[in-house]
Amino acid sequence: MGEFERRVLRLVSDGKLTAEEAEELLQAQREHRPLRDLREMIEGGLSDVRTRVRDVTEEREEEIAAGELEGEGPVELDFQGAMGFTVQSGESGRYRVVWRTGRTFFGDGPDRPTVHVEGRRIRIEAPVRGSGPIAFPFTGASVNLYLPADSVLRGEVAEQNGRVETVGLAIDKLLLETQNARIRVDAPRLGQLSVVSRNGSIDVAAEVGESVRVDAWNGRVSVRGAVRDVFAMTRNGRIEAQIGPVKGGHCQLRTLNGAVELRLPAGVAASISAETVHGAIMADVPGLRLAEDVRDLARRRLRGNVDGAQGDIAAELETTNGAVRIVQASR
Repeated sequence: MGEFERRVLRLVSDGKLTAEEAEELLQAQREHRPLRDLREMIEGGLSDVRTRVRDVTEEREEEIAAGELEGEGPVELDFQGAMGFTVQSGESGRYRVVWRTGRTFFGDGPDRPTVHVEGRRIRIEAPVRGSGPIAFPFTGASVNLYLPADSVLRGEVAEQNGRVETVGLAIDKLLLETQNARIRVDAPRLGQLSVVSRNGSIDVAAEVGESVRVDAWNGRVSVRGAVRDVFAMTRNGRIEAQIGPVKGGHCQLRTLNGAVELRLPAGVAASISAETVHGAIMADVPGLRLAEDVRDLARRRLRGNVDGAQGDIAAELETTNGAVRIVQASR
């Protein structure tokens, strides 16, 4: 236990802080929020610590910039390590940047966030402290978010038209909702990813992952990586997946109009169920043992098991108009 923690506990024993206020203060310390002035007050044994704790831990809103953008055309927003901000648009190109403090606390020193405006570009710079939301209800805006490599994404992203990409960042729990946008996710570690898309291609890649769920209307869907639970459905479009060796894995790929392809790495054990109405089923995987192979006028259906020493995947593949392919993944 450090000196800072000991002094906080001493204030609790002296009746100057409650246990809840002390926990808030220690949490702020663990999240590395700038508390220099608060530390000085605690070390000096001043009596108004309670007020300063509220100042640090309570959520507040503060306008840090406002004005009118120059020129015409799309707006570009850059967030350089900045969390806890809302950028709002108004009439005649006016903008407003709101800083939401609280769990994201920057203090009043040199690490306070700054806003730079050049033409139609708004750049917000701030060091990451703890966590916080980012919102940008700016119609037609292009948004770039730059975070440290060890950051973890969680929350929701909604986009009408354009492109959504997240590359190189771990994902805890993320929801992406788009109308007409291309989506690309490339994560070293993925917890839960949900995608709801109207129109646009979807590409998801993860070194390791827990869950990917895709519900799309029109567009190609691709999922790659050692993801334990994959559910991907589109009404019109091709679906393909390459699932790495995972224990107790489940992969469900469904489309109405389009082909379905599953690529299995060599040596991965799997149980496979594949169905199509108008199309062929092609299975070219070493070690595949067929349990059922039905080919009639109404439907084509194949069920079987792939022997392997790695993982354990249950795969369900289904399309109405299109072929189904099960092949061994190339290295």
